[in-house]
Amino acid sequence: MFRGNFDYPYYIHVLENYLLPAARRPIFSVRDRWYRILGVIGQGAQATVYRCEDQSATQYAVKVFYFSRVHRSERARRIKSFIKEARILKDLSRRSHHFIHLLDYEYKREGNIGYMIMELGESSLRQQLTGLPLKDPIRQVYWKQIVAILTALQDANVVHADIKPENLILVNNVLKLTDLGVSFRINAPIQTIQRSRIIGTIDYMAPEVFSHTIGFKSDVWSAGIILYEMTYGRPPFFGIQDRNLKVAIIASREPIRFPRRRNRYLIDCIQQCLQPIAEFRPSADQLAMHPYTGM
Repeated sequence: MFRGNFDYPYYIHVLENYLLPAARRPIFSVRDRWYRILGVIGQGAQATVYRCEDQSATQYAVKVFYFSRVHRSERARRIKSFIKEARILKDLSRRSHHFIHLLDYEYKREGNIGYMIMELGESSLRQQLTGLPLKDPIRQVYWKQIVAILTALQDANVVHADIKPENLILVNNVLKLTDLGVSFRINAPIQTIQRSRIIGTIDYMAPEVFSHTIGFKSDVWSAGIILYEMTYGRPPFFGIQDRNLKVAIIASREPIRFPRRRNRYLIDCIQQCLQPIAEFRPSADQLAMHPYTGM
């Protein structure tokens, strides 16, 4: 349990000064519940994720959005996106245990800061991928959980749009999806939408995304790239260093090489997910019935 000055200011330089002694580490509140920053977990373009603890010393992850750093013309859109992300994650974490549980969130007008309090994971799938293929039993366990995530997303009519190993967090050996900052809902029966902005991580982006089209099958492609990486050690276009060349190759639907593996169901599953034409890719429900998923 901790005590401190609960009028602690929300200045950015104070929040980032996480190496202070325990008694002086930054304190903040979310809906009148108090937390203390313990250290940095990771940093992205939109926010910084910290380890924190509440007054009972229970630890969480807190995703902090510094809207004061955003240009005034963009600020309202970013705040709206923050609220949208929190609401979608709240809904998904109720539907399935394969999404990081969001305990609470709040936008603080004072200081222009947003907070998301989430369960704390042990590591990410990225930390399990060392450039070598995963062992068959581990790969299959992870794959079944990824398919469960795809199914929950499609049942909720949500496109994540940035599924990658960094966004799959391990909590008690269960994969949980996080970082829904670019996710959005699609009202059925529509399967895709047109987007003016191309957002995502190139190695995991489907060919149609570069033509400003994205949908449920784009997430299936991203999952297929992860299965490829778990099988061969690297994503299929990892070795291409030039960003523009990599984009051009993926967008042009260049054929992907699938070196032989003993398990033909595994290779078939990867190939189906990585069909260049989105319409020919399986849905999450179809993937759940694939022989490799059911093995």
